[in-house]
Amino acid sequence: MNVKYLVSYLGLLPFLCLIIDGYYLEILDVNFIWDLSLLMSCIIFTFIGAYNWNFVIDRPWLEFYGFMPSLISMVILTLSLLGISKIILLMVVIAFLVTQLFFDLILSLKDIFPMRYFITLRIPVTSGLTISLFLISLIS
Repeated sequence: MNVKYLVSYLGLLPFLCLIIDGYYLEILDVNFIWDLSLLMSCIIFTFIGAYNWNFVIDRPWLEFYGFMPSLISMVILTLSLLGISKIILLMVVIAFLVTQLFFDLILSLKDIFPMRYFITLRIPVTSGLTISLFLISLIS
């Protein structure tokens, strides 16, 4: 198995631990769980965007498209620091992850991204992440 794939799937493990703690162990404060989930998901969202950067092929729109998750993540984290509801921000992150997955699927179908990567990594990992974030948002 490719190391990138292994690391990507292992990236879901902290979210699983937060879900287990939030629903069963209750060791961590719920606000800490929401904050950590928001931070980690924004980092992942930024990495997803960075995959779109290709300095070999001169496509400025693709580089801008790859930069957008970083900008969106910065805005989300700033809103979090300003006191906007973490639940709302988690839902916003979910919406952006699903939106990017949709647009990346279109780019994959147009042979801009490799389809195998998309099927074996992006769909399962993004699905797992969005489900995890939704479950974390329901912790009270």
